[in-house]
Amino acid sequence: MSSNVSFSKLFKSFTEARDHTAEQLRLCVVGTGPELARVVGVLSAGAEDAQGGVSSALDALSLADFPRDAGLAGRWEMVVLVAAGCPAAEAAPVAHAAHDAGLHLVALIEEQDGGVWAQAAGVFDDEIARAVGGDHNGTPSLEKKIVQVARDKAARLAAELPAMRRAYCDHVVLTNATQNAVIGAVVIIPGADMPAMTANQIRMILKISAAYGEDVGLDRALEILSVVGSAFVFRALARQALDFVPGFGWALKGTVGFTATVALGEAAIAYFEAGAPLRVSRMQRINRQLDRARSRLPGFLQRGIAEE
Repeated sequence: MSSNVSFSKLFKSFTEARDHTAEQLRLCVVGTGPELARVVGVLSAGAEDAQGGVSSALDALSLADFPRDAGLAGRWEMVVLVAAGCPAAEAAPVAHAAHDAGLHLVALIEEQDGGVWAQAAGVFDDEIARAVGGDHNGTPSLEKKIVQVARDKAARLAAELPAMRRAYCDHVVLTNATQNAVIGAVVIIPGADMPAMTANQIRMILKISAAYGEDVGLDRALEILSVVGSAFVFRALARQALDFVPGFGWALKGTVGFTATVALGEAAIAYFEAGAPLRVSRMQRINRQLDRARSRLPGFLQRGIAEE
């Protein structure tokens, strides 16, 4: 199977991923009493440097200790305000100080009728998280909200706080899969989508590896290129789709681009969750995941791959 993948594009993907994951987000969790300790404990769970249940990746302050001066508050980039146990009137100065300093604010409001509290505290609707820890069936969790706001800067946070990893990696996979769906749908020249989609997948895996504390270096990037062969299979499938479904091939190409990227991302997450080092000899684990994803596709598409 031939390829037109530009190694300069892949190297650029490696460089971008390395630069973004090197950026650090300074996080401050503000609240009161046992509720503050609970949230800090959930976020710090599993952190190697946790002392007394608190990781050095974040700061924990009481409402009274958070600085009202914008210059002093500017030492952080994001403030998490824990509503439980905090009167809105006492939380409001913290929210105002964070806004005045231009910081990202996320308020954890777990009560069902928390809208009244949020309004009194000066918290906007898009700054609210409803749960923390675990899977909450689509509920905007604190972990997901932090990642949504921090974007690539959440990579270092995920590396230091295991509780943040799944939310960050899910965000990375969904973002790259959506981008590849668009590339697959709008690029109509056979093979022209391959470099962009493959580079996107390489970038995705590099970000996931960084979230699990793997060193992002050129040698690691070259090892990951062993996955590219499987990625080509999905590019071939997308091209075949144009012949099998005249007029609607663009939609199928987008679906394949999305599905292939999600399969690759989920395999990478499972790989690092298992603690396996990223070596060429073990990349077959990811390839098997891609094969399983391919086997679930319609038979005529599988035949299109085999004939490529």
